[in-house]
Amino acid sequence: MPSLLVLLLSLSGLVFFAVRLVTDPAAWPTSAVGVAACLLFAARNATLFRSNRTIETTPSLSEICDVATLDDALGSERAILYKHSTRCPVSSVVINEVLRFGETHPDWKVYVLKVIERRGLSNTVADRLGVPHASPQAFVIKQGRCVWHTSHSGITEQRLSRHAA
Repeated sequence: MPSLLVLLLSLSGLVFFAVRLVTDPAAWPTSAVGVAACLLFAARNATLFRSNRTIETTPSLSEICDVATLDDALGSERAILYKHSTRCPVSSVVINEVLRFGETHPDWKVYVLKVIERRGLSNTVADRLGVPHASPQAFVIKQGRCVWHTSHSGITEQRLSRHAA
């Protein structure tokens, strides 16, 4: 729903600046920039929305929707637990790193926890692992223990691979 709201706001901004462009020729430079900004913002939002939707259809990820699945993830012999925000542009980039890890390490289970939709489970992860919440955030689990964690731009396929070895 937030994506629809952002799209509507972008379109209303676009209409505002387009009308201003036509009715006030002296404001042409700022109106042109406003039109371009609204178009860029709408395009970025659409890309983020599509990127976050692909998570649901990716077979290499298991989504954590309940405590039982969270227990499986935290008790795994070898797993990556990835906390993802469906509203965060950094998450929409980092998810590709996690997916690459899953593709190059088929012997590892990769779990994704959508923090906006599953706030309670996200808080449970922070409590059980003793690691303050961040998103995006990744944990390497070996033999039921978190052996490494990082967040934001620290999440790369290369770093996940290094700590999974």
